[in-house]
Amino acid sequence: MSTGRTIPIRQLRQVAGQRNRLCGVVDLPGRPGRQHILIIKRGAAWTALSATCPHEGYRLDESPEDEEGRIVCPAHGLKVETEGIGHTLPVRRDGDDFVLIMNDEAPPTATSQADIQRLQAELEALRHANTSLEQQIGAVTVMMDAMVDEVSAKSRLLEERSAEQARLSAFVTNVMDTMDSLLLVVDRFGCIKQANAAVRRCLGIDPASLVGSSPDSLLTAETLAPLHQAAPSVAAGSVLFRTILLRGNLEMETCIESRLPDATLRHFMLRASTLHDRSGKLQGVVIVGSDITALRTREQALKDSEQRFRDYSAVSSDWYWETDAEMRFTEYIGPNRNSKQLIDIVRGARREDFATEEDLADTTKWLGYHDAVARRMEFRDFDYCIRPHATDLTWLSVAGLPTFSASGEFLGYRGTAKDISARKSIEAELRRHRDHLSELVAAQTADVVAAKEAAERANHLKSEFLANMSHEFCTPLHGILSYARLGETRTGHAPDEKIINYFERIHQSGSRLGVLVNDLLDLAKLESRRVDFMLRLADMATVVERVHNDLGALMTSSGITLAINCQTASTVALIDTQQFHHAVQNLLSNAIKFSPEGSTITVTLSDAMLGKREALALTVHDRGIGIPPGEEERIFDKFVQSSATKTGAGGTGLGLAITQEIVRGHSGTISARNHPDGGAMFEIRVPRAGLPQSGT
Repeated sequence: MSTGRTIPIRQLRQVAGQRNRLCGVVDLPGRPGRQHILIIKRGAAWTALSATCPHEGYRLDESPEDEEGRIVCPAHGLKVETEGIGHTLPVRRDGDDFVLIMNDEAPPTATSQADIQRLQAELEALRHANTSLEQQIGAVTVMMDAMVDEVSAKSRLLEERSAEQARLSAFVTNVMDTMDSLLLVVDRFGCIKQANAAVRRCLGIDPASLVGSSPDSLLTAETLAPLHQAAPSVAAGSVLFRTILLRGNLEMETCIESRLPDATLRHFMLRASTLHDRSGKLQGVVIVGSDITALRTREQALKDSEQRFRDYSAVSSDWYWETDAEMRFTEYIGPNRNSKQLIDIVRGARREDFATEEDLADTTKWLGYHDAVARRMEFRDFDYCIRPHATDLTWLSVAGLPTFSASGEFLGYRGTAKDISARKSIEAELRRHRDHLSELVAAQTADVVAAKEAAERANHLKSEFLANMSHEFCTPLHGILSYARLGETRTGHAPDEKIINYFERIHQSGSRLGVLVNDLLDLAKLESRRVDFMLRLADMATVVERVHNDLGALMTSSGITLAINCQTASTVALIDTQQFHHAVQNLLSNAIKFSPEGSTITVTLSDAMLGKREALALTVHDRGIGIPPGEEERIFDKFVQSSATKTGAGGTGLGLAITQEIVRGHSGTISARNHPDGGAMFEIRVPRAGLPQSGT
């Protein structure tokens, strides 16, 4: 056995279905936070390795092994060597306790032969670089340095957004902690990964101590027994989790032992459901526990109260009453009441004379009462409602026995009446509380799930942007490097026109990189609001004419004409002429790119409204194939082009995104749609002045 420092392994548990596997938690020196480890027995020796897949973070507790003893991750089929945490870490067992034996010396890090060969090949290629291209490569290097600086700035922006996401995550956690109900988030392996602060308030348990454990640890054996009987094949420690997976959702009442000073069993209504990502892949389950201890206490108190009423009714009564054969009151005596005054009020009246119209509407109840009276039968617990005062309602529970003379003649009824208004009020309150509690739990659960989905969407957008940006940078860069290498290898062997062609291709790729960098710079400045818009009243028609002059040669070469249609008496609006020139140029450039040869592009200026403000609308209509349905808003996203207009004509996919940001800087709007006669239409609306229209 190896010697060295020992580290105790805590929170040990047997892996379900695996005799030679255990899970635990250790604090490794030099590593932040707790490390979840998997302990595996090989022959007579024990060893430890990380319980989490290094590729995607999946738990490997129950993962199978191949013929060579390597664990196969079920998520992606990759095999994880059982080499320990960082290096081989033996485990020593002392009874039921396990400790890690840490060697002071860490193994050297090995570099794969494939990486060495790849690096050597790249070094060899660099050594044979053509000196004749050093000037061009130097220019590209300068440009790349600028690009790297911009990427760094973008990275800082993304870091700020990540911080915002962290703040959002903290907000979600705060929302969870403000819940009165228990909330447990369980991963797809059945281990608790998050618990809210209500666990401490209701049970006196530290939420952090539950992380990594099974939710079964909170439940009593009496609660787990019927679940285990329904699924006897489920291993101990995962009964609740597996039951939720089998049913899809679960609602049950259970008792949980509190660790608060009172040390009592508390009643909870558990509601659980599975969590899936957008692709339908299982992510885990969420369990919400509503404390119904007070409710059950009140229900029990209500039962006890009813029992006391029944016990009292055997020896006493709240009221004593008698009727004649026509069921008219002849006597009505109650404790703490003036009997003479009461009998004067009710003498000669029937019970129906005091009942409310709402109660009399329950014909089934009253027909049962009248049937019992007609058959001269005993009746009990006949509840009806009266209104002795203008607003008050009183519920009475009546019991009666028929009375007969010595000769058998029916004389009437004699019985008791109890005031059960309090019981009826409690029952109504309990129903309202139960309904409110269910609505509250459903609303809070929906808010948490919505916040989580919003955070996931924000993270996805960040990853998608970085991937697109990397692709757009790498494509022209690969072109530069490829043609530079061709020129290197063919110098002195290829004709001059081919060498010139290689330089032209390098220049084209470099120009594309330059356009991309400029577009990224413009978009970054616009999104960060670092662009100061110099808004003033200016003629939009003049801006359109200047853009037409700039693009005249391109339109002539394509056989495309521009028609300007002015449908307003004034083409003056509140604009930054330079920025608006950029926006209009982007729209017309796109229209030219996707218009058929010999067609006409129409620019229309017309009156419009922006809310309560007068506005000027600029519409660009081309005769191309239009915009596929459903993509009218998506085409304004970064690096996105319409699926119907991906012609390979070039472009960075940033033009419309930049145009949208420019329009927003003008407090305007931009939209896209298809024209009824064919082709795409883009409309910009900007205010004519800085204030809303007077009187609106």
